[in-house]
Amino acid sequence: MINRKIDFSRIFSDQVGLPLKSSVFLRDHSNFRIGGEADYFFEATSIKELVSSIHVAREHSFPYYIIGGGNNLLFDDNGFRGLIIKNGAKGIKQGGKETEIEVLSGTPLKDLLLFLVEKGLSNLEFLAGIPGTIGGAVFGNAGAFEQSIGDFLLEAVLLDEKGKQAKVKRDYFEFNYRQSVLRKKQDILLEAVFELKEGGKDRIKALMDEKLEERENKHPPHSIACAGSYFKNPVLPSGEKIPAATLLEKVGAKNMRVGGAAVYSGHSNFIINKERASARDVIQLAEKLKHLVRERFGVEFEEEVIFLPAGSVVP
Repeated sequence: MINRKIDFSRIFSDQVGLPLKSSVFLRDHSNFRIGGEADYFFEATSIKELVSSIHVAREHSFPYYIIGGGNNLLFDDNGFRGLIIKNGAKGIKQGGKETEIEVLSGTPLKDLLLFLVEKGLSNLEFLAGIPGTIGGAVFGNAGAFEQSIGDFLLEAVLLDEKGKQAKVKRDYFEFNYRQSVLRKKQDILLEAVFELKEGGKDRIKALMDEKLEERENKHPPHSIACAGSYFKNPVLPSGEKIPAATLLEKVGAKNMRVGGAAVYSGHSNFIINKERASARDVIQLAEKLKHLVRERFGVEFEEEVIFLPAGSVVP
């Protein structure tokens, strides 16, 4: 292992051609506004920079973690002992067919939706109002209104665990409810290709506005710090999916708080940073909620929000 504080910064700059930032507060890169200092931080603005930074970290067995928009993430109060790579590689273009689009993984979802309206391409209107990037959306198979982004993925370019770039088809991802194979492997999404359909610009814009309004009526406003829906909707053995908020409502979740973390009054499946909450506050509140639901309904909640411990190691 190289010397963490001296050699890695120098080697990174030599190999990538760009400097690292050090001692960066992760709360500034999180919708939860929670998180201590990362030893190192790098924002990749191109696929080349993204691949190079991952390669250096892997080559020297240096802990790293890749983030997009900082959504669905809870950083540790102690920060991260390693390198945080922010994927800022953005770009959208039409593919071989007029109904195919190629999107770089660091592209914000809102940028994609604006592009679709401009080009008159339909199918992804349900993503309106969902924060984050394409990379994070595919990683967690993001969706709403009984649709998911994986339903429309045609193929993708990945950086595999050996550092090779490979083109894969949709089946490779093993998409399921808020799941993809990327949660289990060291593959990194570089580019995604979607198969859409032609539609009228006015109709597409109207559908997006409708979905956005529905979300805004239920979800916390952007001024409130949170990481989106905290728990996945549980699926019973019968295959029936139950809204997590329904069960949380029945156990009195809306009245609960731990330290600076509280359940949002307008929707029980949102934990918010109400008053300088720590990651510890959020985790303790989430555990209390899980315990109450387990005791009353025999249902085991699974977090949708990912907690990144300070000592996480990604080989």
